[in-house]
Amino acid sequence: MKLRRSLAAVAVLAVGIGAAACSSDPDSDAATTGTTAASDQSWPRAITDETGSVTIEQKPERIVSISVTLTGSLLALDAPLIGTGAQRASDVTDENGLFTQWADIAAERGVDTLYQGEPNVEKITAADPDLIFMSATGGDSALDQVDTLKQIAPVVVLRYDDKSWQDLSGQIAAAIGAEAQADALVAKFDQQLDDAKAALGDTVAAANPVNVLAYNSPEESRIFTAESAQGILLERLGFSLAELPSDLTAADKGIMAGRKDVVPAGQENLPRAVPGNTTFIVIGEAAAADRFLTDPTLRETPSVEKEQVIGLGKDSFRLDYYSASNLIDRVTNAVR
Repeated sequence: MKLRRSLAAVAVLAVGIGAAACSSDPDSDAATTGTTAASDQSWPRAITDETGSVTIEQKPERIVSISVTLTGSLLALDAPLIGTGAQRASDVTDENGLFTQWADIAAERGVDTLYQGEPNVEKITAADPDLIFMSATGGDSALDQVDTLKQIAPVVVLRYDDKSWQDLSGQIAAAIGAEAQADALVAKFDQQLDDAKAALGDTVAAANPVNVLAYNSPEESRIFTAESAQGILLERLGFSLAELPSDLTAADKGIMAGRKDVVPAGQENLPRAVPGNTTFIVIGEAAAADRFLTDPTLRETPSVEKEQVIGLGKDSFRLDYYSASNLIDRVTNAVR
């Protein structure tokens, strides 16, 4: 079996991490997590978040997100999002600092980019929100300003680094009264996944086992485990992740200590960290796959010998509905 290194373009679906690499099982009833108490659509309602309990007096009509990661999930639920914070422009964003997997949808819906980088309280205030979403963790968190922002509107603080996008969608849905949209979103995604698994058929067996990594050589690379969002999704498609040597998994992870979704691997250990027949590169496209294939330190690894190296795309690091859907399409198109 040969795997195509240049991936066909895939259309972003109309209905839409980091999460980033995360570890919850998407087979659970994720869309309804935390929504039972709010399922009667009554207001006001009390929502449990990372700071305790937040009371939302009425169904929100003007939402602002100060977490660019949470913005994708809000768009996927068709929330009344009027403004969002953004990160500095990079190769995973558009010029406004919005993630490419949903930037065009935000533009179509007239969502204002309020600032890039540090939150701008004046612009958030001028947007006149009736509900604000904030991340508790990650580079787009602004916990030090939560008390200030609470003077503008109720603030819901959520983590996205320890759960699937399905779980996160359930939490957001409970706060905005979008439980039905969350259920429909997960059902649509599950159907896409089932269709893709059927289309892949027996080709998966020839690809297994697989490596999943952010390839940074000669700097330290990151190997994604079966507990990562990417690993979970690939396993749902029928792939199995290659087992890493025990000394690599037991080594000191440094700043990633305590994380189960990734294992760091320096250049000297990278050949041992990719024992699988196929390699999937997170935050990588065809150029990254070519660089992996021509890396002299990796020439005797199985996936290089078989030329089975696939870039999962620039949007494959933080998986929301949009990027997870794109990842499924890219894998289906590439594995032949």
